[in-house]
Amino acid sequence: MSDQKEYLKSSRLITAHYGEEYEHYYNAIVPPVFMNSLNVFETLDDYYEFDRRDRHKYCYGRVQNPTVRILEDKIGALEHGVGALAFASGMAAATTAVLAVCRAGSHVICIHNAYGPLKDFLNGYCREHMNMETTYVEGDRLEDFENAVRDNTDLMILESPSSVVFSLQDIRGVAEIAEKCKAKVYIDNTFCTSIYQQPLDLGADIVMHTTSKYIGGHSDVIGGMLAVKDEKLMEKLLAYRELFGGIPGPMEAWLMIRGLRTMEVRIGKHQETAMEVARFLESHPKVRKVNYPGLPSHPQYELMKRQQKGNTGLLSFEIDGGVEQATRLAESLKIFKIGVSWGGFESLVFLPHARQTPENCQKLRGDQNIIRIHCGLEGADALIADLADALEKL
Repeated sequence: MSDQKEYLKSSRLITAHYGEEYEHYYNAIVPPVFMNSLNVFETLDDYYEFDRRDRHKYCYGRVQNPTVRILEDKIGALEHGVGALAFASGMAAATTAVLAVCRAGSHVICIHNAYGPLKDFLNGYCREHMNMETTYVEGDRLEDFENAVRDNTDLMILESPSSVVFSLQDIRGVAEIAEKCKAKVYIDNTFCTSIYQQPLDLGADIVMHTTSKYIGGHSDVIGGMLAVKDEKLMEKLLAYRELFGGIPGPMEAWLMIRGLRTMEVRIGKHQETAMEVARFLESHPKVRKVNYPGLPSHPQYELMKRQQKGNTGLLSFEIDGGVEQATRLAESLKIFKIGVSWGGFESLVFLPHARQTPENCQKLRGDQNIIRIHCGLEGADALIADLADALEKL
């Protein structure tokens, strides 16, 4: 690309062209999938002097791959970071980030509504093998983080908005607290994507994406991504990914590149549909509460407007009824299919708290009957009709 800096001014130019060097791929408009497991060298000196930072030099597939590098360059540019690293799953990215920042005896502050398997990692492996402790906070107030800080606090984990009750955290405010105690701030940015939120600009240190969601966009790939603003941390994460073997395959990276090209257009439509659905649900007599940051009724609507440029297709609601009625509603839907993920073209429904204890539900701030839906690309009218029919059967 003749002038890569020009492409940093436009997210659509980044997703369409940034990081792609057509002259190296016979001027193919779509870069190839480099399926090789290794690269060869002319001399031994070339091998031993190999520099991982050189995007034209490659050694071994566990370290780096040209297809993967294109994906990383795009995400790094979108997130305004020094770079990004792709992983074989969101969990591979998340756990590598924790292990790169923390040490034996570290203290972590984490919001209650963070991704469940990440909390399992903190409560299980990190506690058992690294003697780490985690303090869980609601995260709505900066005082939650200030009061939880200890001398050994090394990491603060955010997910804003969270993906069940859609609570937000003040990213800039938390980053200022973390800076005072020399801790790092990690945030899951999967819901907003880098189109609608740039946490590194707000002071976060590590941004994580589950690329299986909106970046992939077609429910056909598993992956994760970390973007950072510090070169030394970037080098450490790269070394850890090589040691842990967490790099994705080139075909998965190619699918994510393909997804990125249409991501901004897709999430705009997801948001438009979700807003119509959220308004319909909010006005329905059988719906008690709707959780969607784009609604003016959301308790953190003003914070959302300060740190987000938009919202996407995921929301939740609670009906006037228990978990049995919520289950009946979910199973009555025709277009919305029961599934745990989101971010693809299809509409999904799930009851994430159905098997939680009432005590855990109180901590997570969503009852057992909370219904999470992802509004896909089937059209708002069709989705509203599906929900109206299921609600009518209650």
